[in-house]
Amino acid sequence: MMRKTQFISVQQLLLTLTTVAMFLFAGALVAQNDSREQKEKDDPVPTLDPRVAQDLLEAYELMEEDAYREALEQLNSLMNRRGDSMKDFDKASVLQIRGSAYVNLENMDAALDDFSAALNLNALPEDQQNRLRFNLAQIYFVNERYEESIRLFEEWMTADVKVTDTAYFMLGAAYYNLDDYQKALESIQSAVDVSPQPQKRYYDLLNAIYSELGNVDDRTRLLETMVELWPDSLSYWRQLSSLYLEQGEQFKSFSALETAYINGLVESGEDIVMLAQYYSSFDNPHRGAKLIEKEMEAGRVERNVENLELLSQLWSQAREHDKAIPVLRQAARLSDEGLLSFRLGQSLLANEQNEEAEQALETALEKGGLDESRRAEAWMLLGNARFNQADPGDREQRNAADEAFAQAQNFSSTRRQASDWRGYINAINQTERRQAALEEEQSEVLASAARERLLTACRAQQLAGSELSERCATLLNESENGDGSGQ
Repeated sequence: MMRKTQFISVQQLLLTLTTVAMFLFAGALVAQNDSREQKEKDDPVPTLDPRVAQDLLEAYELMEEDAYREALEQLNSLMNRRGDSMKDFDKASVLQIRGSAYVNLENMDAALDDFSAALNLNALPEDQQNRLRFNLAQIYFVNERYEESIRLFEEWMTADVKVTDTAYFMLGAAYYNLDDYQKALESIQSAVDVSPQPQKRYYDLLNAIYSELGNVDDRTRLLETMVELWPDSLSYWRQLSSLYLEQGEQFKSFSALETAYINGLVESGEDIVMLAQYYSSFDNPHRGAKLIEKEMEAGRVERNVENLELLSQLWSQAREHDKAIPVLRQAARLSDEGLLSFRLGQSLLANEQNEEAEQALETALEKGGLDESRRAEAWMLLGNARFNQADPGDREQRNAADEAFAQAQNFSSTRRQASDWRGYINAINQTERRQAALEEEQSEVLASAARERLLTACRAQQLAGSELSERCATLLNESENGDGSGQ
């Protein structure tokens, strides 16, 4: 019903007005035998016409039995029959009782009309007039006519009345809905002070007013009281945690949220993730990781890219790299951009899983979404991953690494480092080529010397008249013809 926050229900108002209606009618009947003088008047207290009183009694008895429609019919009939001829006191009495019937039938517009008409007749004793003002103030409040409600509440309060916590509360809520927060604060504080026991709606309104006024200190103290009075209200713990954080009290903010979690109040994945982040901030990433892992298994924390990335980071901070990498791999697989694959490549390379690191970094570059500095670093890391897989003499693998370093050379941030790596790879390749040429030259010299030794032996056999082997015959023939003799 209220424009901002509904702090009172129609049902609560109906209960109040029904009780008052019974009291009003009882007062009207007693007035017939009351010989007291009206306050500040010399005239005797007015009495009801006996015929009107009889009809009112019948309507009153119907209302006591909750037969409000029947009571309304009785009162309408009375007004139709005697309305024009009734004196003001009788008419005002009928109108106030009929207004109460309308209230119980939740016809607030009609109730307003009857109560206003009764008040304007100014024919009732002053205490009943004032009680009508109170009733009207409440109905105007429910109908969101706050200015009229405030005017009547304040008129009612000028009389010698005991202002209840409920009245202060409704007056404060009316001011609140008119954005007059200072007056609202005064009234709701009075409601809290005179209330026989703490009422949540009073504290809720006071909390809202402090929020509107930007009164952080008072609001914080209030919420500290509210979580003591109603420890099962997650909303209060959340608000208190948020206020502590706003004031830079991170540990208090964390403690409030953790208390709510321990008490079984926290069910939101967002709150659980925030709590895990707090554990990380206060040097307990292992506990944060265990919390996220547990709540993912329970289904209260979604297994999405962001939460998996957080879980991986927590495990890494806890130096549990064997647990961090599989989680980061899941996150990277779900992500449409290359950043998580890039981070996965970093982690795998640091863990000397070069082949998997190469795959992750290639995926990162294929997916894209990396800024320039990360693209440069990705090419550098890819070159390292490929180079680390090269065995001695594996020029093809080193050339693959060189291709990655050549890409990294296109970025100013990695140009020098990439150039150094390419120079290093080139030096290795040149060294291997020189070594191969030297080995080939040495092989040829050794082969020539061996041939000369064999040729000398074959000639000795020939001179001795020994039977020559096929190899010696061929060798001697080549020597005589000048082929391959080296002479």
